Amino acid sequence: MFDDFCPSPTSQGSRARFGRSVAAAVLIYGSSSAAIVGATATVHKVAQEKETQVEFAPPPEPEPAPPPPPSQPAPPKVSPRPKAKRPDLAPPDKISEEKLKESDKPLAAAGEGGPVDGFLDGTSGGTGTAKAPPPPPPPPESKPEPLIAPVDTGHNEKPKYSASAMRRGIEGTVVVAFDVLEDGSVANPQIVSGPPELRECVLRAVPSWRFRPAHRGDQKVRFRMQKPITFRLEDG
Repeated sequence: MFDDFCPSPTSQGSRARFGRSVAAAVLIYGSSSAAIVGATATVHKVAQEKETQVEFAPPPEPEPAPPPPPSQPAPPKVSPRPKAKRPDLAPPDKISEEKLKESDKPLAAAGEGGPVDGFLDGTSGGTGTAKAPPPPPPPPESKPEPLIAPVDTGHNEKPKYSASAMRRGIEGTVVVAFDVLEDGSVANPQIVSGPPELRECVLRAVPSWRFRPAHRGDQKVRFRMQKPITFRLEDG
């Protein structure tokens, strides 16, 4: 190979081969140089990419502050209601001595105008902006009056002993029920229990009895009551 690079100058063929060898060497060296330069650039680019990958990302920018809330409009001012103008009254020049005459005529109808010192847009019987008074407490519940039973006047005679029952030696107690009316009289007598021989004399005597009637408070009421009547031979 070195023989090709160093040919004899005297030989024309050697010169041609020398020229071709130089051109090939230049081409080979140029290609090698270009390959080396390209490889170097590629390695440098890869190194740059690797360096870029390990760099830390910059911190995020702070979020902008939220906008302030919209301001609420102030409520409109309410102007007070106008008052009706009071008419100017002139004092009288002279006081009349004439007495006022009484009259039975009906009063004149009221005009459509409002009260002198009232509001034009007021409400009859209104209380303005003041709080309404609390309602009155309910009246206490009235307790019912107790019922008072009838009372014997002390003048009611005991039924007379039946002669037939006495001869037969019959004794016992007769229970009689009856109504005491509002006027104190007795009605509707009825035997509840007792010897049959003594019942008739009881039914004859009870209607003549009188009582102070039952009452609830000041009101007299009808009352149904019972009364036992005992018959003994020694009492006859």
